[in-house]
Amino acid sequence: MSYYLIRVGEGSKYSQEALKGGFVAIGWNEIGSLNKYSSLDQIKKALENTHQYTPAQLGQQAGQIERFGLKMRDGDKVLMPLGDGKYAAGILGEYFYEENPTGECKYQHRRKVQWENNILQKKDMSTNMAYSLGAIMTVFSLDEYAQEIEALMCGKEFSPAEKPLRIRDQVLQQLMELNGEEFEKFIMHLLNIIGFKASVTQYTNDKGIDVIGLLDAEGLADITVRVQVKRQRPAIGRKVVQELRGAINRDEHPCIITTSTFHNNAVEEAEDSSKVPVKLVDGDDLASLVLNHFDDLDDHYKALLGIHRRRTPLEDQFENGEDVVEDIKKIVEVSHAIEETDFDTLVCAAQEDGFKMAFLEQKAWWAVRINTKCIPHIKYLAMYQVAPVSGITYYGEVSRIEPYENNPSKYKLYLKGEPVKLKEKIGLGKNPHLKPQGPRYAILEDILKAKTLDDIFGEK
Repeated sequence: MSYYLIRVGEGSKYSQEALKGGFVAIGWNEIGSLNKYSSLDQIKKALENTHQYTPAQLGQQAGQIERFGLKMRDGDKVLMPLGDGKYAAGILGEYFYEENPTGECKYQHRRKVQWENNILQKKDMSTNMAYSLGAIMTVFSLDEYAQEIEALMCGKEFSPAEKPLRIRDQVLQQLMELNGEEFEKFIMHLLNIIGFKASVTQYTNDKGIDVIGLLDAEGLADITVRVQVKRQRPAIGRKVVQELRGAINRDEHPCIITTSTFHNNAVEEAEDSSKVPVKLVDGDDLASLVLNHFDDLDDHYKALLGIHRRRTPLEDQFENGEDVVEDIKKIVEVSHAIEETDFDTLVCAAQEDGFKMAFLEQKAWWAVRINTKCIPHIKYLAMYQVAPVSGITYYGEVSRIEPYENNPSKYKLYLKGEPVKLKEKIGLGKNPHLKPQGPRYAILEDILKAKTLDDIFGEK
């Protein structure tokens, strides 16, 4: 069995039609049905008669067509991008040539697909697999991720409080703590590590170009990349891609690097084969680059990210550099709390989706690890929203605390009435390491008077 990714149109333009119709499709209609070809060389000759390709382009295009028409087999598995970091997964069927397509998708080379019900999320994938999916090719192999794809297709959901903070998420959260100029300098540093001679443009009046990178391909060619960086949460649209393409010179390569994602129309614009291609690096791709080159980062950037590599070199062996420290803190906090009982509030960290869905809408928070001796003293629940908010924003009075499912060490907290929004966010202070990574104990009176986390968790 083999595994593939197939893009159905630039920016997943026809993916919904393919999903509903039970097929995948690719272009190159001009060479006719693939049933009449039996080798890569035959496909190359057909392409040569219809397009003017360089030898490298000819090999790449013909190779994708060969995979789709000749190498794929019934029962192979396929991922199809839907946009917004989502992928449909299915089982491939036979190839067929659709002479008269009736929908918006005019691609004639097609394969039947039995689509699975669950949609895969890029955010749940390993660093290496997520970055591999960023390749611009229409058809390519995912065989090296076979086990991971099978696991993802089985599916597993986490409750808001127990959903693990991926290392990639932590990288992005920490990068969001930088201001715009600092973020540009970080990207410059990363490009220099990769092999470019990079420099930051003047911070204002740069026509959208933030970083310029020059790659000397061992004296054979000079490759210039002009990069626009976007440190933001909202997804990036088509206009940004168009503006960057208009700001480059001939023979330069445009690239957008962001901590967020790209709208489908931005991907479609970037991949438009009639225009200069624009390389798009979203948040997951950026975090993957950072982790792949982590050992070469300057020490102050390693400290900023708050992670370290375990002794094994595997990419998934990164861990939160504060985990051990936090565990010690929790032991000290719990011991102190049990002895002195000078707390009445539990502070929990929340990502955006869990904060809205669980805390604000359901007025509850669950799968929280709490020492049973501390439960009688918890009267309030306060929420620390992770970057880009980076602060305690709400609290609520706790009505009851119950065991969570069949886990004796985890609990679900229910609120009494509506959560209360603080007049001012309690953000980071002088010590950024005080931000909650797990449940922490505090006093509501301190929270209501605090301006930064130093006032709550710092030394008294």
